Amino acid sequence: MKLWRVNFPFFIVLGVFFLWAFIPVFGQTKNQTSWSQGKQDSIARYYQLSKSDLLSLEERLKNVSIFLKGAWLSQNDSLVYNGLMQKTMLLGRVRQYDSAIIYTHQLYDLAKNNFDTLYIENAYRKLGIYYKKNDQLSEAFHYYNKAFIIARKKQDTIKIGRNLLNMANIQATLGDYSGSKTTAIDGVKYLENSKQIKNLSGLYHIISVANRYQKNYKDALIYNKKAQALGADSVSIEKIKLKNILIFKCTEANILADKMDYTKALPILKELAINPVVKKDSSEYARVLNNLGYILWLENKKNITSEVMLIKALKIREQIKDIEGLSASNIHLTEYYFNVNKDKALTHAKEAYKNAKKYNGLKTIMESLGFIIELKENTNKEAREFKEVSNTLQEVNQSNREMYAVTKYENDKLANENLTLKAEKAKKERQQIIYLFTSLFVILSTGVVFYLLRQRHKREKIREVYNAEARISKRLHDELANDVYHVMNQVQNHQNSQEVLDKLEHIYNRTRDISRENNSFDIGPNFAQELSAMLSSFGSWDTQIIIKDIDEINWQAITPEKKIIVHRALQELMVNMKKHSEAGLVAITFKKEAKKVLITYADNGIGVSEDDIIYCNGLKNTENRIKTIGGSFIFDTDKGKGFKAKMHFPS
Repeated sequence: MKLWRVNFPFFIVLGVFFLWAFIPVFGQTKNQTSWSQGKQDSIARYYQLSKSDLLSLEERLKNVSIFLKGAWLSQNDSLVYNGLMQKTMLLGRVRQYDSAIIYTHQLYDLAKNNFDTLYIENAYRKLGIYYKKNDQLSEAFHYYNKAFIIARKKQDTIKIGRNLLNMANIQATLGDYSGSKTTAIDGVKYLENSKQIKNLSGLYHIISVANRYQKNYKDALIYNKKAQALGADSVSIEKIKLKNILIFKCTEANILADKMDYTKALPILKELAINPVVKKDSSEYARVLNNLGYILWLENKKNITSEVMLIKALKIREQIKDIEGLSASNIHLTEYYFNVNKDKALTHAKEAYKNAKKYNGLKTIMESLGFIIELKENTNKEAREFKEVSNTLQEVNQSNREMYAVTKYENDKLANENLTLKAEKAKKERQQIIYLFTSLFVILSTGVVFYLLRQRHKREKIREVYNAEARISKRLHDELANDVYHVMNQVQNHQNSQEVLDKLEHIYNRTRDISRENNSFDIGPNFAQELSAMLSSFGSWDTQIIIKDIDEINWQAITPEKKIIVHRALQELMVNMKKHSEAGLVAITFKKEAKKVLITYADNGIGVSEDDIIYCNGLKNTENRIKTIGGSFIFDTDKGKGFKAKMHFPS
């Protein structure tokens, strides 16, 4: 009892002290909560004002900025999400894309910290939009691909198809028509049974465009008709119809013009040119006039109406400041004046180049530089830039292909793993038996196929090594053995040591050339890159190498034997150039024609007169190689006028 009397007052005092210490805190918390709620209510009206169509975009931006500042102070993530979504949308509408990108990255950072996949996906999609509008196509492709990954994991087929459409459009803009077609076809697989008619028609259209530039006109028209049929079903408002059907019809006319079927192409554009809805839209009206004037000129080079229409389209685009449209108009006017007025042609080529630089249109920069190089006398600067832009474009396209290929593989792998897990839960024992027999069959089949391929590869390598050894042996005997013997005699006779060293160096250089000419190379998917690298390797400070349109050839459809012949034949020409021509500029152009591939070689070297020309082993070898694949080789040269050659073979 004594112990209780001693401690009881102590506990009373302690309890009173505790309540006294925490009462202010409780009161403060209540006031804090009340203040926070009141502050949120006060800033909410700024958010509503930012959504009002009655205010100007500038006023709406001011209101959302005030709201967003308060949202950050409130530390309420939901409010911050709303503010960032609204502000980035408004910044996009006023074309402040740099600012839109900055705030979208803030949206992504917040969503990432909260592990919020919904807003992460929204951020990726918005970054794709704003980077594309800001002409940063590689970055746009990267973020659309990120959005595609999330949509694929969520199995949201509509968003998957939409992202693939955006990615395919970027690839087409960069001139990667093979990659664009592959991506668009994947998009069709997700949307073909959906009600997403607008997106599906867009995918059909991009497939049509890719086939057009790959000279597959039959397939191009098939997919264009599919796009037009869906586009007609998807619209009820005339303005939307203009944005869809007009583009599809213009593409159809261009495809027909590429086929030289002008009687069908021209009526389509003439009908669009008098359409009152088209005439109300300056941008689309200029597009129709430009295409119509160009195709009229293709049909008849003396048609004076062509020039009038092309210039009218140019003036409209100047008035509305359509930078990309101005590039297209100037390219067509360059072609129009090319053979009739070189000065005007050069002026328009330079204008196309200047406008393309503004929006970083790599494909148009290359095209305009190609014309400038042909039209100007001194083109060393343009030739170097052409090569740099060409390399950049190839690197960007290759990076995009690899990025999508890896993503597609990872997502397909994930989908297969999920399906396997579901199947195992339902029929575990049966699936194990099927898996066992399937594995055995695959292993046995793979072993047999591997053995057969290995044996065939051994035979081919034996033949290849034999032929290479025979050729190299003959060259070593015919070209180098006598030189070595002669040098030996000079050493024995104590002749001029410097002369001996010079001759030994000459022998070494020739030996190195033989080695380089017999190197192996990839004839698979990377053939175009390896061929381009081989041709570029012959360049130097004194010799500029220009490689044009190598990616327009569908190398995947060409047999390995033909690729080997093309590589070796071009190598012979480049070696001949390096040894004899003294050229400062070399141009190699690739062109896909109806059923064949045409390769044109030209240099500005010393050439040789027809009377003095020696039908050397290099040219003879080149001709023999091309003949083995059913092709032909023609060359033209004259003293002081360089060397030109054309080779073509069935595709």
